[in-house]
Amino acid sequence: MEKTQVELIRECLSGNRTVFRYAPDSYALQLLKDYIGNGMGIGALRRSPYAKLLTKPIVAEALALAGNGMLEPWHLESVLAQYRDHKPLNFILTLDEWGTDDKDDRHWKQICRTGYDLVLQLNFANDHHQHYKTLVKTDDVAPFSYHGHPVRKDGNLETLAWARIDLDFASNQALIEEIQSDWIKGANNNAHDWLYGDSNMQEYREVLRPYTRVWDEAILTAALCFIRRELGIREVFYHSYDTGNRLKGIERYYEYGKPPRYLYTELPKKFCFVKTSEAPDFLKPVRYLHYLQRHGKAQWFKLPTQEKSYGKQAAA
Repeated sequence: MEKTQVELIRECLSGNRTVFRYAPDSYALQLLKDYIGNGMGIGALRRSPYAKLLTKPIVAEALALAGNGMLEPWHLESVLAQYRDHKPLNFILTLDEWGTDDKDDRHWKQICRTGYDLVLQLNFANDHHQHYKTLVKTDDVAPFSYHGHPVRKDGNLETLAWARIDLDFASNQALIEEIQSDWIKGANNNAHDWLYGDSNMQEYREVLRPYTRVWDEAILTAALCFIRRELGIREVFYHSYDTGNRLKGIERYYEYGKPPRYLYTELPKKFCFVKTSEAPDFLKPVRYLHYLQRHGKAQWFKLPTQEKSYGKQAAA
């Protein structure tokens, strides 16, 4: 995207802090909420790309409310509300930007095309911050994050993870370029024990454990909710491991710095993305993409949508 477009989005969506609460597996409810529209028959859902989500206990609670065989949004919202009240991890969402206007610098920024990504940052809320400040005695900002990454550096919030998003309103498409967390890796690095005390770091890692288990779920859920509900974009793409590494220049310039493979293989499948050779329309002018397509090396994941998203779908 152009820098002015990213800045306009940030300006329009900035304001009061955005609170985001996440409970384990609640991504399944959010995905179904976007898919079913005003309602869908459970039989039709069992034949849909989201069928595997129906076996999750959190979804079973919503299905139990659908006595007439029709799953409706309020069933999902009712279960979400219960989990938000009793079992959530609390976060603050903020926006940032990442990119370059210099085409020669594109690969160092790990972006697919010259321009800018919108960054959605998943930051710890006060409940975590109180534990963290008690155990980790430091005046450093973002001590477990690399400051060359798009993390908060103002000292007000600490960034657990972020998602980089490229998008195009004309084509109604978005691409999740990257999700990443420095904080988890940094806090679990034993090299920090001598700085902050072995016992303190061990105790802090216990505090961090619930976040460690679900940070990837949480940031991807937050990104999808943001793209679909705040930006109003329907089609969402996600990089596959090999194609993403090639287009972003990671394979060529970062031989020893490739991202964890599961983030671009297992995680999108968990969220019911399906493989596709279709490229986002706004990437089609990228010349290297044409080379990958000619040689059968271009593949993405795409989030399934209904062809008709209005009205209730039959129960049959």
